[in-house]
Amino acid sequence: MITSLPKQTAPHLDYADAIRAFATVSIVFLHVASPIVQDFTAYKLSWWWTANIIYSFSRPAIALFVMISGMLLLSPSKEESLAYFFKKRFIRIGIPFIFWGVLFFLWKTHGKGFSMARLAKDFVEGPVYYHLWFIYTITGIYLVTPIFRVYAKNASRSNKLYLLILWFIGTAIYPFVKYFSGISVGIPIMAAGGFLGAFLLGNFVKNEPVPEKYMGPLWIVLVLSTVVTAFGIFFLSRFDKVYNGVFADFLSPNVIIMALCLFFIFKEFDFGIVKSKYPLFFKAIKTISSTSFSVYIIHIPLLEIFKYHLPGWRLDATLVIPLIGIPLTAIITLVICIGFVVVLRKIPLMKFVLP
Repeated sequence: MITSLPKQTAPHLDYADAIRAFATVSIVFLHVASPIVQDFTAYKLSWWWTANIIYSFSRPAIALFVMISGMLLLSPSKEESLAYFFKKRFIRIGIPFIFWGVLFFLWKTHGKGFSMARLAKDFVEGPVYYHLWFIYTITGIYLVTPIFRVYAKNASRSNKLYLLILWFIGTAIYPFVKYFSGISVGIPIMAAGGFLGAFLLGNFVKNEPVPEKYMGPLWIVLVLSTVVTAFGIFFLSRFDKVYNGVFADFLSPNVIIMALCLFFIFKEFDFGIVKSKYPLFFKAIKTISSTSFSVYIIHIPLLEIFKYHLPGWRLDATLVIPLIGIPLTAIITLVICIGFVVVLRKIPLMKFVLP
């Protein structure tokens, strides 16, 4: 028989909320800007570059989400049975995924040709709607989290660092080398592949201090990595005469470095100043953070409504110019999504589908 476990006593981390809020805002900006960036020849160059800068700076969002999950879920204070852990994950992720997945399936098919077999096939093969690929990814990570909790708690710092180096080489560096040189290596590096490495990275860097003298260089590396991302997308796309996203991959070396820099910058920032001097802004950070998963799920259909289903007009990145259209569309989308979640959570049972 499983008894209830005591509540965790680990202190709340304001920077975790800030990173999650930043990633949430970034992913909405990313999806607003992406139609312009990914249609390289359809827009004037000034429009494309405006979208590309926003798009490039937003690419670390997914890695940051995963790093925060790793930081929190691999904490040594987390002592949970397997049944308790997976029950929490199912309530948190599984129920809303099933609910919204069915709705999105009906949305994309307009209810035509509906069958349980087709619905089940879409759910299993995935993603049932294109942005929900992240749910499949994080589910895979959750399946091995109990195993890596043991590793994170008992492995030495040098052992963890070694594993992360293997991950970075195998997941980020090697695909770049192979793409640009054509050289293949027959030795597979199977340790912590894909986003699992980012999950472990979040746990590793949580306790890594950053001396103040390194904060300036961190900002410089962040800017340079963003520049590399933006110009890498530009030059490869111009060469191919079609969008090329090698430098924009969520696990490319430049994007991982951007995510790592942002994580450290947020971690070392004194949010006590924000809390005391700008309480409304701090409250906004907390609200965005607390609604982040729900906002991620529902923002794409809202963007599609704005773009394709408003009678007589549309709201998207091309409104006036991208410098206006992108932030305006993203901010309106965020405000509506967050308001929708906050209000509907007051209805009994809705908290299960809008966690």
